[in-house]
Order: sequence, then C-alpha cells, then structure tokens
Amino acid sequence: MLFIRMGSRLMFLRTDQEEKLRDYLIKFQRAEPVSFEQGMEEGSDESTMIFITKENLQKTRIEDAKFILLINGPASICLTNLINSQISALINRVDMGPSTILMRIAGDEGLIKEEIKELYSGKVLSMDEAVDEGEDKDTILFLTYRQISSVIRARDLLKGTLLIKQPGWEVFKSLRSRGVLLITRSLENRKWYELRINIYDSREKYEVHYDRLNYVLSKLEVGMVLEEGWTKDHALVLFSVLAYQIKLFTFYKPEEIKRILIGLEYDEQGNRLVDFDLYYRNKKISRVDIDRTKGKRDKVEEAVKYRKSLLEQLSKAEQEELRAMEEKIKK
Repeated sequence: MLFIRMGSRLMFLRTDQEEKLRDYLIKFQRAEPVSFEQGMEEGSDESTMIFITKENLQKTRIEDAKFILLINGPASICLTNLINSQISALINRVDMGPSTILMRIAGDEGLIKEEIKELYSGKVLSMDEAVDEGEDKDTILFLTYRQISSVIRARDLLKGTLLIKQPGWEVFKSLRSRGVLLITRSLENRKWYELRINIYDSREKYEVHYDRLNYVLSKLEVGMVLEEGWTKDHALVLFSVLAYQIKLFTFYKPEEIKRILIGLEYDEQGNRLVDFDLYYRNKKISRVDIDRTKGKRDKVEEAVKYRKSLLEQLSKAEQEELRAMEEKIKK
C-alpha cells in the first residue's frame, strides 16, 4: 500500500520577457500551461511546476505568476537545461519554492493533523497561503483520503495543508517510517481488520475472478493480502463447497469492503458474475450489515448502485481493463 509520495517541485523564474520565456519552455521543454490546481493534480514526484513572474520579485506568491507551466522532469534537469540554453539570458533570477508531499490518511483527519503539527512544528494553512509563505527549504504536505497512486483532483485534497519548515527529503523519509503508525492512531479503536474473502463460482473461472479482485484491491489500495489458498466452506451440515480464499489486512471497515465486493459480483446491467463472501471474526458480513433500510429492497438494483460507486473510484483505463477481464467470464 502506498501512503506517501512526493509531488511537483515549485520553481519561480523572474523575467521581464514573460511571453518569450513561456513560448520557449512550451516549444523546447514540452511544458504544458496549467492552473495551479491543475498542476497539482497532474504533477508527480518527477514533475516541476514553473511560475513565470516579473523580475525583481522575492516572495513565492501564486498570484504573482503571469504563467504557470508543468514540465515532466525533475527541477534539477529543468534548471540545467535552462542554464545551458540561449534563453537563460532572459532570466533575471531563479527561486526554488517549497517541496510538496502527498499523504493518504484514514480515520480522524483532525487527529492526524495535530500529530503531524506536533511532530514537525507545522502550520495548517490554505493551499495559497502555504505556497506564499513556504521557501525553498520548506515542505507543503497535502492530505487526502483517496489512493495516491492515481490522479488526485483538487477536490480530493483535504482543506488545510500543512507547511513544515524542513526540507522535503527529510520530511518524506520521516513520514515513510511513521506513516502507518500515524494512520493507526487515527483509526477508530486504533485497529486494522483481518478479513477473509471466499470466491465461489459454479463455472469454475476462479482465476479470472481472483485476478479481478486483486486488480481492484491493488488499484484502490485497500490493504495487503496476507494469505491465499483453497478452502472448504461447510455451508450446510454434511455438505461442503470448494472456495478460493484470500485473507486481507486492511484499515477499511468490513462494511466498506463488502460494498466493493458487491460491485464486483455484478456488471453494470445487473448480471451476476460470481459470489464473494466476506467474513470478519468468523461472522459473515451480509448486505443487511451495510444497509439496514427496512422494507422491500431490490437486490439487483442495490448491486448496480455499488457497481457504479466502484467504477467511479477507478480511472477510465482501469475501468476498461476490468471490463476486459470480465469478458473472459462471459465466453
């Protein structure tokens, strides 16, 4: 599971020829014009976000940027290319902004923020305030509940970023070793869950269902598979059913995992593909455990709803990959 990754490095170029510098970067360094929010979404640990401003400015303020560009390359390479190019004469000054780090959390948001503030003497600020106040040896820490191996939208970031007066590499190294402990402290009752998932399929296409399940669990980064293998489920007295079992260690509540499993049991048209049974402490988690609404309920309609919710958590490419796997079931 991935809890932490570096984000784009911020670089401020001061010049009196903003348009000419922008055009050069777009043409020769494949820079892409972006808004700040778009740059945060599309950037990665190998990206550099460049702010082109007027000359003789000292502070790293977003609002001073006439143009914002995103380059798919580390700041050191970008700076080297600029220095070695003829365009370097246009640059009056280069200022490095703070490093950025993205951290996935679970549980109590307020508790985790307080823990980090205390550990690193950080400050909770708005995104703009953190960039304005942060300097080259500082770190801006963004928090989210979503998996961070995929694209993170601005709306996925929690309000209130943390500005830490320490270099990015130092904060990253520290959080990498403390991240799981911080998440555990923020969880309800400070506990993770060990769950058992049984796969049943009368058509015996266990391998496809196993691949689908592992694919979704890995893409959503919901936990770690601790053990797997064949088992017999004694559903009725003197009658056993063969099933393939996966043991999952996760910070997701059993009810949340059950919603994901129902989304995999059916396709978008409501066709049943497989049976996934979920157990926690030898208790089977049923539909009633995740929705206790009384009255008549449509089982297929609910399944389609969970299917839609599952797909919304995946990228378009991941959705297509999942559907391609499912085509093998229908053949």
